[in-house]
Amino acid sequence: EWIEIDLLENKLIGGIATGARTNYPGIQYVKTYNIQHRKEGANTWVNYTDSSEKLQTFEGNHNGYETVLNELPRHIFARYVRLLPLTFQQHPTLRWELLECTKSKLTAKIAAHPTSSTFRYSALF
Repeated sequence: EWIEIDLLENKLIGGIATGARTNYPGIQYVKTYNIQHRKEGANTWVNYTDSSEKLQTFEGNHNGYETVLNELPRHIFARYVRLLPLTFQQHPTLRWELLECTKSKLTAKIAAHPTSSTFRYSALF
């Protein structure tokens, strides 16, 4: 299973924010996930890997009330991004947002998570 976003053109992605589904009987969220991406015109999906080229598994949510931000130290330049849930609470349901790297002011804030990067993030989706 996976969920995919088409950004309509290649964008520089610097982070992913996830949240739980809380308006259903019981709280549903994704605990861990992997990311794949693909540039415009490419036919092959690329797994997001760490600096050792090992498949990166991201920590998602562990409750129904906090938003989790995962910065991508190795930014993604892609049009298509897939999130592949690995473990989840009740059902693989989530809210997610891709954060674009820009040189402009911060337009999408996630409280309590200052960025150490020289880039700023703005919400894409």
